[in-house]
Amino acid sequence: MADVLQLNTNSLQVPGEDRSASTSPSGSPSPSRNECSITPLTPSPSPRTEVRPRVARPFSVVVAIDFGTTSSGYAFSFTEDPETIHMMRRWEGGDPGVANQKSPTCLLLTPDLRFHSFGFAARDSYHDLDPEEARHWLYFDKFKMKIHSTSDLTMETELESVSGRRVPAIEVFAHALRFFREHVLKEVKDQSSSVLEGNEVRWVITVPAVWRQPAKQFMREAAYLAGLVTPDSPDQLLIALEPEAASLYCRKLHLHQVIDLSQRPIINGLDVEGSHPFDSSDRYIVADCGGGTVDLTVHQIEQPQGTLKELYKASGGPYGAVGVDLAFEAMLCQIFGADFIESFKAKRPAAWVDLTIAFEARKRTAAPGRANSLNISLPFSFIDFYKRHRGQSVETALRKSNMNFIKWSSQGMLRLSAEAMNQLFQPTINNIIKHVDLLESGAVAASAGDNDKGSAIERREIRTTMQFGDTEIKVTAVDVATGQLVRASIDFLSN
Repeated sequence: MADVLQLNTNSLQVPGEDRSASTSPSGSPSPSRNECSITPLTPSPSPRTEVRPRVARPFSVVVAIDFGTTSSGYAFSFTEDPETIHMMRRWEGGDPGVANQKSPTCLLLTPDLRFHSFGFAARDSYHDLDPEEARHWLYFDKFKMKIHSTSDLTMETELESVSGRRVPAIEVFAHALRFFREHVLKEVKDQSSSVLEGNEVRWVITVPAVWRQPAKQFMREAAYLAGLVTPDSPDQLLIALEPEAASLYCRKLHLHQVIDLSQRPIINGLDVEGSHPFDSSDRYIVADCGGGTVDLTVHQIEQPQGTLKELYKASGGPYGAVGVDLAFEAMLCQIFGADFIESFKAKRPAAWVDLTIAFEARKRTAAPGRANSLNISLPFSFIDFYKRHRGQSVETALRKSNMNFIKWSSQGMLRLSAEAMNQLFQPTINNIIKHVDLLESGAVAASAGDNDKGSAIERREIRTTMQFGDTEIKVTAVDVATGQLVRASIDFLSN
């Protein structure tokens, strides 16, 4: 399918007994009811020409949890009807009138370290806290990549909340996974006529391709602690690579669902070649662009068995949307001073979360062709705190910063021009492009048989000169990196 994409530690040990989640103390913000609505998602199942006999299966239902850096969700299917996928669509506590397939990956713990809420409920409850009270609560968001960036990951590794308090990372992840476990079992129970035993559920947790083995084992231990499975039944839990799961999904799609139809002749909504599944000549890259990482896989479908051949090992890097958030924070530090931003995050943690949420909402509306500015609301506490801290207004700080592409609105908003938004996105985009270029150079050689194991090869720049004679053409080729002559031949008959 060339039209789709041209391919030119330390040991981890389980800690003590699991803590049972208890109710929030009196006077705490009331979390939204942990309810959700599941709607079937059936991605173009292949037409069934015959009814297949029911085969005894070890599991009755398969549940997949997409534990993301920015957002998380889950889906499940019953093994008797695996093509019908029930996917989370709406979350209690989400934005009114909006169907969200995922919930923010944020967790709220009480001052005595008990679970309070997750997702939209955690975000809204933390927002409603009194500013002074919020300093004693523990709010975690975008914490997933911490276990990847930690070089000496252990069961004692800690995570720092927005307010500065630290707790073991394994407990933060276990709280989140336990939340999903309770949600899933409730939904499965509502849609199943029979009572499911714990060992009838196969759990799948997806992780980035760039994660090292200690991080994958850490996630497994967190699942044990959360009660998804027990260490005695490790096969009941699969740790799957995110881009490989996406690639398997793409395999079930038809070409007209993948190819950019605007570049092909269309007849009755389909390309002129017709709609057919991938075949053995189709090679494709799946780029999973998430909040924390961008993961890539290169696969080819082998016929007639229909299996996937890996042309290049799964790879990626920390090039997700969080990089844009960090660029925005760096811009704020440049305007208002890094010391002020750190002080504001420590003294007004809930207001800082509100500011990041406001930026996230506007960030999603940014586009390369957009010409008008984006307005980002600054919390009143930010404006007031800056005046108390610096003795001048936010508007004065903006004027002194000499950042002409950022203006101040009298309505209390930063007006970021298209140029400003491009500057925030560009470093992350450049990292993605660079990685894809490197991947393509290795994948092309692998698919041609020059790199059977799929290992990376280095792209070489060769400068050639040709001397035309009466009967022959003399070709000289030099490796630019080494300055050494290399053998070269030119075939004028090939394309």
